[in-house]
Amino acid sequence: MEFMLLFMERKDAPKGDPAGFAAMKRFSAELARQGKLRRGAPLAAESAGVRVRVRNGEALVTDGPFAESKEVVAGFSIIDVAGRDEAVEIARRVPHARHGAVEVHAVRWRESVADPGNGTPFLMIFGLEPGPGDPDGTKLREMMSFGEALKREGRFLETAPLAGAPPPARIEPRGDKPLVIDGPFAEAKEAVGGYGLVRVGSRAEAIELAKRYPHAKWGPVEVREVLFFDPV
Repeated sequence: MEFMLLFMERKDAPKGDPAGFAAMKRFSAELARQGKLRRGAPLAAESAGVRVRVRNGEALVTDGPFAESKEVVAGFSIIDVAGRDEAVEIARRVPHARHGAVEVHAVRWRESVADPGNGTPFLMIFGLEPGPGDPDGTKLREMMSFGEALKREGRFLETAPLAGAPPPARIEPRGDKPLVIDGPFAEAKEAVGGYGLVRVGSRAEAIELAKRYPHAKWGPVEVREVLFFDPV
């Protein structure tokens, strides 16, 4: 069963910790040796990201950093494990959990293609907003159709919607023993509904692509550059 780990970082946290960065690389390598890592990457600074929202046919683009957010996604991993308990246990052991939160989300399904390695990789984070959701699957079908178009353009790498069951979890640093908080998180102002990975020629091209994503009509699409992919 696959899970997405989101490595959250407080905006007031110290930046540029080489030791912590190296520890995360070693941990990812360990997961890869165990055959549990499917994808992983650190992200470029939030200040270089954007959020795209389309309302009434007009694209609204907000440059980072995002004043309304107390935390930012610093990186992510996709792991394949026996179930939620193992995913949470891995999240507890992630070096990032010593100083930042780690969110654990079940993946409904994941589609990926061989990475051609051409262009710059970007992560598209699909934010959820209050509303009726997608009871008849119309939005999902539109997103899947758009994904097929991206494949034909040679830009598609991977996409996945996140699942509500089993419920998410959040691991927060609390001294020597991280605190595990079970979801769902009704009080959360921001939630992630899924993601897409693409390769494009530039940041400007990534922003234009985000404007085309059907999800931008229903919620924000956060555009973040991927620094590198962890070896798997």
